[in-house]
Amino acid sequence: MALSLDDGHLPLKDNVQEQLRQQLFYHLLNYTLPSLPAGSNPTTHTTLHYPRKPIDHPSKEPPPSPPWMPVPGGTLGGQPQRLRVSGRDDKSWVGVNAFGKGGVQTAKPLMNATNAHVVAEHSPISYFQKILTPDIAKLLNSTSELTLFLPVNDAWDALDRYERLYLESEFAADDLSRILNMHAVIEKGVRWTDSFESGSKLTTIDGTKLEVAVGPDNTTISSATIIHPDIYASNGVLHLVDKLLVPPGALKLTPEKYLLALNCTSFVSLIHSVGLTHLINGTDSKFTILAPRDDVFSLFGSGDLPERGSEELKRLLQYHFIPGRWTRKKLENGMLLETVLQEAGLDGGRQVMSVEVSADEKKKPSDRSVRFGGAGTIGDVEVDSALIYFVSRPLTPPSDSLQTALPFLELSSFLAAVSSTAQSDTLRTTPRTSLLIPHNPAFKRLGLLVSAHLLAPSSKQDLGNVLLHHALDTVEYARTLQNGSQHTFATLEGSDLQLNRLANGTIYASASGGWAGMKAEVYPHDLLTQTGVIHELSDILIPRSVQLTVGKLVKAAKGSTMANMVTKAGFEWILDGTKPPEGSPMAELYSKGVGWTLLCPTDDAFKEYNLTELYANTDALQAIVAQHLILSPDPHDQGVAPDDDPLNNNRPVFMEDSITYSTLHSPSSPYGDIIFRRRDDDKEHEYAVGIKGARGTDGEADWARVLSWGRSTTGGGTGGVIQIDRLLKPYHPPWSREYGAPTIVGVVGFVLICLFFYGSSDTPKTENAQDSAIESAKSFIAGGFGGMSAVLVGHPFDLTKTRLQTAGPGTYTGAIDVVKKTLARDGVTGLYRGMVPPLLGITPIFAISFWAYDASKKLIFAATPNRTSQALTIPELAAAGFLSAVPTTLVTAPVERAKVLLQVQGQGGSERKYKGVIDVMKHLYKEGGMRSIFRGTGATLARDGPGSAAYFAAYEVTKKALTPAGSSPAELNLGAIIIAGGTAGVAMWTLAIPPDVLKSRLQSAPTGTYSGFMDCARKTIAQDGVKALWRGFGPAMARAFPANAATFVSYFDLPGDMKPDVDRVFDVSGRLPSSSKEYKVLAQLAPPAFLDFIAQANRGCPSLFRANVKSIDIHELYMNLSVVFSAWRRLQQMRKSRENYSEADFVANVYSFRNFAIQKSTQRLHCTISLPQPILRRKIETAAMRILGTKTAVPDATIFVPASSVRCLSHSAKSPFKVLKNHPNILKSGCSSKGSSFRYQSTPRTNLPDAPGFEFASCFWEDKKPVHQLLEDAYRQNRMSTASAVRHLHSLHISAPIFGLVWASGTVRAHVDWCQSEQGNLPTVLSAPYSTEAPSLNPVDNDFFHEWHLDDPADIIKVYLFIRNLDEWTTEGFRERIIKGVEKFTENILTDTGAFQPWKRVGELPLATLIVHNENDNLSLSTQSTSPPKHKAKRRLGR
Repeated sequence: MALSLDDGHLPLKDNVQEQLRQQLFYHLLNYTLPSLPAGSNPTTHTTLHYPRKPIDHPSKEPPPSPPWMPVPGGTLGGQPQRLRVSGRDDKSWVGVNAFGKGGVQTAKPLMNATNAHVVAEHSPISYFQKILTPDIAKLLNSTSELTLFLPVNDAWDALDRYERLYLESEFAADDLSRILNMHAVIEKGVRWTDSFESGSKLTTIDGTKLEVAVGPDNTTISSATIIHPDIYASNGVLHLVDKLLVPPGALKLTPEKYLLALNCTSFVSLIHSVGLTHLINGTDSKFTILAPRDDVFSLFGSGDLPERGSEELKRLLQYHFIPGRWTRKKLENGMLLETVLQEAGLDGGRQVMSVEVSADEKKKPSDRSVRFGGAGTIGDVEVDSALIYFVSRPLTPPSDSLQTALPFLELSSFLAAVSSTAQSDTLRTTPRTSLLIPHNPAFKRLGLLVSAHLLAPSSKQDLGNVLLHHALDTVEYARTLQNGSQHTFATLEGSDLQLNRLANGTIYASASGGWAGMKAEVYPHDLLTQTGVIHELSDILIPRSVQLTVGKLVKAAKGSTMANMVTKAGFEWILDGTKPPEGSPMAELYSKGVGWTLLCPTDDAFKEYNLTELYANTDALQAIVAQHLILSPDPHDQGVAPDDDPLNNNRPVFMEDSITYSTLHSPSSPYGDIIFRRRDDDKEHEYAVGIKGARGTDGEADWARVLSWGRSTTGGGTGGVIQIDRLLKPYHPPWSREYGAPTIVGVVGFVLICLFFYGSSDTPKTENAQDSAIESAKSFIAGGFGGMSAVLVGHPFDLTKTRLQTAGPGTYTGAIDVVKKTLARDGVTGLYRGMVPPLLGITPIFAISFWAYDASKKLIFAATPNRTSQALTIPELAAAGFLSAVPTTLVTAPVERAKVLLQVQGQGGSERKYKGVIDVMKHLYKEGGMRSIFRGTGATLARDGPGSAAYFAAYEVTKKALTPAGSSPAELNLGAIIIAGGTAGVAMWTLAIPPDVLKSRLQSAPTGTYSGFMDCARKTIAQDGVKALWRGFGPAMARAFPANAATFVSYFDLPGDMKPDVDRVFDVSGRLPSSSKEYKVLAQLAPPAFLDFIAQANRGCPSLFRANVKSIDIHELYMNLSVVFSAWRRLQQMRKSRENYSEADFVANVYSFRNFAIQKSTQRLHCTISLPQPILRRKIETAAMRILGTKTAVPDATIFVPASSVRCLSHSAKSPFKVLKNHPNILKSGCSSKGSSFRYQSTPRTNLPDAPGFEFASCFWEDKKPVHQLLEDAYRQNRMSTASAVRHLHSLHISAPIFGLVWASGTVRAHVDWCQSEQGNLPTVLSAPYSTEAPSLNPVDNDFFHEWHLDDPADIIKVYLFIRNLDEWTTEGFRERIIKGVEKFTENILTDTGAFQPWKRVGELPLATLIVHNENDNLSLSTQSTSPPKHKAKRRLGR
């Protein structure tokens, strides 16, 4: 048979054309048909078509055999394909079925005969065609030798309705494949019906056995009958059967099938997209499924759900599955059920789902409404292994904690605070946390000033710690918190929170820090998050890591002016929340660290005041500050129980109406107290505060409105700041009001006394009145001149006495030391400081004294009219002497007050406050009026009364004792009179010295130190013992404290190996160019004032300049010196100003150039340094315990070797640090415990470095603080730090010097410290003051400190260059000494030729056995230390 084919319609694309050849062979028979059949009975023929799998890829190679030859084999087991031919309707049909139906007319060109196509052409199996998937179709077309028993449409009705719905879905591929495998047989050869034999069994692809039964009328396969046999296909044959060949139980109903049947196809589809089908296909695992129906999903747009197949969608779907079958009867309101979702934020733990059950008791448990995760349920269905609740919306798993809290507006303030810090990621991502979020009103209840501080940009660290304190480091749901009475939980901030449940069920959280009684009520709400849970709080909690000092609150109160006043008044320790400086009067009164409340006027309140005048008058400034300082009482001490309501404990003090508090000004003024009043007329400002008793109005006149407040956490958690709108100036009543009545009484009394003496005068009538008046005048003048002479002769002794009486412990070793130090500082004139007041007052004092003495004797005579002798007895003379002191005190008291203040100013480097006696009186009157001028009147009378009695009695007794028998005392010579007077003086001072000590202290102490004479006596005895009352009587009674002395050596006593390094650091000569070439270029860059500054430096110190300076960069030179010039110019402005600057002002404005000089080394500000362990040597007094007990010092700046440059000593496993750290000899030396470990001993710092290793410091500098009235204080504090550094180096056998710089009021001193070992390897710390800039001079002339004055251009440049030298030496010479020493020490340890001695203080010092080496003399913390004098320090070699 010939075929005519159109090349344009056939896929002739390669040389093989396998598919075309197979189609052609199907049209060919290997024999000739005599005729085409005309009958209806079909005949079967074999074609030349051997079906086979198509070639995968076309080939351009020639066919493997002649293309016209068929190739036996193929997919029918080597048999050719069959073809039926029959006649019908007078036409021939080819390819008919067994019944002669179908086929094509003989003229039909091409016919396709694969299984899939055959299936598609048979309508009885249309249902199978409906559920046929592409994968199954591919399988049918590609499987060879396939015999398929296919059920007709009606056979599928035997399946369960849910199973049929499932098969019709897009997710039934597995079940369809299994059903197909149960109906498909693959054997060698295709099984046509004529090959069936009864009793034979066919094995399906699924493994089931099909039993064949051949009958006369039909053939059955197991229980099914073949109703249409032998449907030919290219790769096999199909037989249609009337029943499914599925064994019972082979297909099980899974949750997925139910979900699909119950209109949850979208839910199932999403589950398939993320690979979670195991959750709905299993029949053994029990789940409670929360399924949204298709109509629920239709309400959500495509953007409302995560992307199909995404990890986010997978999380969401897992959240809809709860392990176990949770029927309505089992559910309880508030339950948390674990879901399948495993959260990374819960460390792999399961996320929970909240359950809400209606509380309608009338309904049965099975009928109550249930909500899961806030979504309602629309019914439920129980299936074999699962319980399905249909929910009203898809359930979104909890998001991060901040996102979860965002919809709750009452938590917005906390979220805003989080967003302003760097802690948002921490709170959002830290696993397993419970976040306690306070409500918005909590920030207001915290106190507006505290809130303002925490929310300020500069307080982000404090705010971050507060936020982290609200995050528990564990997941605690509501039921856990509600069970039990007390829980303690760690927080992300590092400290703990304590939760207490009261009997009524209320839960309170107590902070680790904050103020006394700080707590907040916990509202357990179980807001679920990715990382745990959120509960709510009533108030904010402050951790102990956040110190809310008065200074921080003052800044928040916009009280910078008040802060400056507090600092300048010497109370900056209150701002810092620390104890008063040791040695200060406040330290004795408030040594336990009490809390203070500061009434802080805003900066606007000072607009009407001249701040320059306020700052200039220190006493008035101190009085103003004291008026605003309240010693915060403990609530229990006030008799007021603290409020248990956590919402009302944010006030520094109780502010009830008419409540009164004493201020720091109260001891020195009757108007020091303040009073609070409630204001009903001002809703915004509820309270006012004023000075109690001011103008008799109890604060209604001198008052200020309370604007806001904040409570501090220092001082035991009491105190804080109250912001007010006005300054409360100390109240001074008019003179007439305060002194009118006493003055009138005094005048009247004086007149009456005069009248009495006039009436009782017994002057002989014959005496010439004129002569008497002349004699009286002579006596008055003689007494005056005699008194002046006594002042001139005795004032140096009086100054010595007064300074001994008023100086702090250890300031002087005795009277000689007073004289020596006074002469060294002020010269001979210093011994006569304060002489003007007694010179002016001596004449009236002597005159009144002798007049009163005579008047007293007359009074005694008048009182004893019947006496037998006209000579007064010794007791009567003593009484007359005592009475003479009474009127004298009216003049003596103010004179003594002025004299004492002038005598003590300037001692020990303190500020010279007064210019003279008039200036003293002006300051005293401004400070406290006449009361201040007459301070100490009672003490003066207590001194002069008994003293005068003893003086006159002893004088008369001594004269009588020296008068020869038969002679008159009037005949005594001058020597005898002098002896009598001296004896009388000794007698007087024996009695007068104790009250004189108290008088001197009363009159020289700051206002408020003592409330009176007895208070001064009590505090003096308590502080210094009874013997202090005789201080100043003589050197033998002087008190010396051994730990105050320091071992000083000369600069030329430096060890020989260190001196070149030290000389190199101090050598600044020739560092600047002197040629005009450089300065011509510099003139183009710099202003004229800068060039003048350089010129002044050249004139002051030509050695700074050199003609040939190598490698000079003129731009770098200008950049460096311009910083120095700016500091110098600022200092000039400060010197010209009349304002009193604190050392903090110098640090901020002048000393800034020193930071610029540090370019290679590492500078750390206020770095805490550990102090060394005392070396056993010498017993000391018990009083030394307070000083030696100190463990740390805080220099203002420390210069360290950069960690990177000494990393070679620590970074590797064989580095010296790691070798030494683990060596047995080191461990045996006492360095195995945490506090004394080698790591702890390897750094001078108290805080360990982040990476274990060595740290080395080369220099420390100390700024003279305002509270340090002595320059020696700063020097001593600096020596504490340098001594620690040299002890650190000595412990590692490193030989190197340590430098110290003391900065004070624009001057700089330097010293060099080092360590040397004595016998027995005991170290001694030696200190050499840098005393000259000419090291070649004779050492004998080189024994005093050199002082650089920064207002001198040459000196400030020298200091800058000196710091530059020190910076370079630290990273070069000092570093080399360190590496060499550590490596040598390591070698000695490894060879057992060296030993390590721990040097840091560890533990407490036992008082009973405390013995210290001289080094601790160097390290005393007393604020009354002696340092080398500025000009005349004696050279003493250290032992």
